[in-house]
Amino acid sequence: MAFRNVISQSDTLTEHIVFDSKLEEGVSTFSVIDVDSSALAKYFGQTTEELLGKSNGLFVKQYGAGNLATLSIRGSSANQTQVFWNGIPVNTASIGVTDLTLLPIDFYNSLLIKKGGASLSSGTGGIGGAVCLNSNSFFQKGIALSAQQVLGSFGIKRTILKMNYSTDKIYFSTGYLHRFAFNNFSYKDVSSPNEQYLIRENASLNQHFFMQEIGWLINKKSQLDFKLNYLNSWRQIASIIGAVNNGEFQNDEQIKTLIGFKNKSKNLRHDLKVGFVNELMNYNDTALGIFSNFNINSLHANYRVTRDLKPINGKIQAFIIIREDIAESDYYEEVSSQNTSSLFVKWEQKINKIDYHLAVRQELLDFNFLYSNPSIGVKKSFFKNGKWNTQFNASKTSRIPTLNDRFWVPGGNPDLLPENGFEIENNNRIYISENLMFSSSIFFGRTSNWIIWYPMNNGLWSPENVKEVQRYGLESKLEFDVSLKDVNFGLDIQYNYLNATTIHSFNINDASINKQLIYVPAHQAQLDVELVYKKFRVFYSQSLVGSVYIDSDNNSFLPHYFPADIGIDWSSNFITGKQLVAGLKIINLFNEDYHIVANRPMPETHFLLNLKKKLKK
Repeated sequence: MAFRNVISQSDTLTEHIVFDSKLEEGVSTFSVIDVDSSALAKYFGQTTEELLGKSNGLFVKQYGAGNLATLSIRGSSANQTQVFWNGIPVNTASIGVTDLTLLPIDFYNSLLIKKGGASLSSGTGGIGGAVCLNSNSFFQKGIALSAQQVLGSFGIKRTILKMNYSTDKIYFSTGYLHRFAFNNFSYKDVSSPNEQYLIRENASLNQHFFMQEIGWLINKKSQLDFKLNYLNSWRQIASIIGAVNNGEFQNDEQIKTLIGFKNKSKNLRHDLKVGFVNELMNYNDTALGIFSNFNINSLHANYRVTRDLKPINGKIQAFIIIREDIAESDYYEEVSSQNTSSLFVKWEQKINKIDYHLAVRQELLDFNFLYSNPSIGVKKSFFKNGKWNTQFNASKTSRIPTLNDRFWVPGGNPDLLPENGFEIENNNRIYISENLMFSSSIFFGRTSNWIIWYPMNNGLWSPENVKEVQRYGLESKLEFDVSLKDVNFGLDIQYNYLNATTIHSFNINDASINKQLIYVPAHQAQLDVELVYKKFRVFYSQSLVGSVYIDSDNNSFLPHYFPADIGIDWSSNFITGKQLVAGLKIINLFNEDYHIVANRPMPETHFLLNLKKKLKK
């Protein structure tokens, strides 16, 4: 619902930004999804994985409420999908994935989804694509306070406190989040003869999140930012259906810090970021005596310089990334480290109604040159006011093996090659009328040297460059908006088709040849309806996720599922600087019994009640 003006529950102040990171970090010929504030508002009390799970062309593999949730774009694996926090990659160096459960959406005001080669402009490793979470600084005199309480079924409780203070020179923002849930919902025990209903046990979650940001607008040309995120998470890990409960639990502690400097002159822009990320993970299974510890420190330095050539409508950009990961683990022989660096150069130009780009990213591992990943694209507008835009892009992408792939004991393989592939795509956006818009994407890609952990002759598991995977599909979306006096109505319909198969394997007896990859749905659809009347908003969401195979030879599968959500919210006017926001949401409206991952049930019908008070001065 991209061109609709609706009530927003966000704390966004009027933007006064000298630097537009969306334009700097993107490529105009690629299609980028910008999740707007109205979409974010509908997910009060929920988390990043629940929002992304309803986005076009994305699949979230969720291991039950509050547990691990990973993201796949266009059939890629979770470690082939990169997540960036204010321009810094946050995929953990050990396994290469980001657990979306550890990323609350409450403190971000921009969420960008880049698919395929579009991720090259942000960093390395995004064969499937990338998600960019940003919290931008605002410089407007005033102070804004908010307190939000979300209560729900199964012991769900979220407390969110925010304070924003700004002048025309200084921006100061503080936030705190407490998230708790028992997740003690009932589920069908499909392993029992009578398929009786039981209560989910050992599934509690307790998280504390703190955010601090300071921005200084030094002058009209320069800006300095400091950002800090701290997370402390404790969660129990429920057993699969039919298995004994071992009382497993996991502690996560993360610190993300960033200092950024930006400078803008008439035709030249500099963007420098230095970041530090620390991740502590402790897993415990007391029944089996398994205790696993990881301590990972990641150092980041990014520098982007952009030069506008206005006489020829051109722009040239260079982007240098340096990342050093240092990790300690019970399963490494010694402290392990690796340096991943890259240099990205792109040229963009607009000639009449045609935009085109040429770009290349050179990857380095421990300062040794690896693959070069080029991309090329063109965008053309047709008809009056550009009512039809079409884009063609071709790109190469790659992913460097993780620390676990290289250094795990026993079984790590230091001789692994990077995964590499290519993708071509065509994107179209047609404005059928003032109120109706249709968009589509067709893509085709292949990835070789796909890394798989396999059992070896000595009985140990070890990663190898085994497969070549082919992916192609269609993504489509129809958006309708209409306004009549005090009433706004919006309708979005999405449909995605995806074929992702193994076309070659070095394993002679590989049963997955020409078979769909596991946990990759061939069909996905989404319906979103929204009605706004004055200060009230009612919204309905219906998902359809097709069946997925759970073994490589495609003999076993999970059936399709189509959960629905419905909600209503109300916002008062600001009266003497005060506003009240209230909302109610029903999740899994029709009480569907479904699993996203085999034998890990998702919650039954449950409720979320939201109450928020905002103060402005």
